Amino acid sequence: MREDDFVGQHFTWYTGLIEDIKDPLILNRVRVRCIGYHSMDKAVLPTADLPWATVIMPNTSASYQGVGANHHLEVGTWVVGFFRDGSSAQDPMVIGSIATQTDRVKDIPSQSSNDNKVYKSKAGHLIEIDNTSGSEEIRITHKTGSYIKFLEDGTIELKSLKKTRVI
Repeated sequence: MREDDFVGQHFTWYTGLIEDIKDPLILNRVRVRCIGYHSMDKAVLPTADLPWATVIMPNTSASYQGVGANHHLEVGTWVVGFFRDGSSAQDPMVIGSIATQTDRVKDIPSQSSNDNKVYKSKAGHLIEIDNTSGSEEIRITHKTGSYIKFLEDGTIELKSLKKTRVI
């Protein structure tokens, strides 16, 4: 068997704290400060220099070609995971979150622009939940573009691209 960082190495676990959820490539990744691997001093290792960690999704989410759901992790969430490249510790994977309450999030900037929770089906239907303060809404969109939207003030907006039927 080949001995390298992906094959034949010991399974390398970590516990960490999510510091960034704004994945510029929209690949459902997060930046995690891994305890014991990354300096806790942000002057030594700024959040922007942390590696992106792949979030392992449940088998109820396809996570394939944009189909499935996004993770619901937030900045300040404690997570557990492993490094796919073993002891090299450069390719983190997030397995799950750890139920905690912490004041540690005070020094992490707000990430309100990434408050959407989205599910997209294989057929192209969308369910979007926007938690952005002041503009919270829920939108269910059919693959044709017809939708039902629940606005922040409770108003319901309907748009149908076909003839409307009343039930």
